[in-house]
Amino acid sequence: MRFVAKLAIFFVLGAAVVAADPPRTVWDGVYTKEQVERGKKGYVSLCARCHGDKLLGNDDALPLVGKEFVKKWDGKTLEKLVEYTRKEMPSDGPGKLTRKEITDITTFVLSANDFPTGKTEVAPDLDVLKEIMIRSEKK
Repeated sequence: MRFVAKLAIFFVLGAAVVAADPPRTVWDGVYTKEQVERGKKGYVSLCARCHGDKLLGNDDALPLVGKEFVKKWDGKTLEKLVEYTRKEMPSDGPGKLTRKEITDITTFVLSANDFPTGKTEVAPDLDVLKEIMIRSEKK
């Protein structure tokens, strides 16, 4: 077999292996403790008045912790959660927070739901956020 043909097969097979890699999930430690701390500050100043100090919600705001919350977002990407929050929250002035602020707050919410921290921050970039799945269970 000619070298060029072997090289072509190598790249095709390599691409198939890359395509078969499972997507990253929130169980992979996709944010840092420092990012969670920034997110907590943002949450306390911007979100706690409706969702509560313990993220349990109230009459008008849904809880951001627990099985119901995780089930609602299970199988969706971080991009969906961040963009929903950015466009819809806070309810009395949606769209005023930056994607970075919302991404940091989202890491605080994920941490409160017992998803692990990691060694690198998750970037507030839609292409990055689209590649991270929310999963209710570690698979």
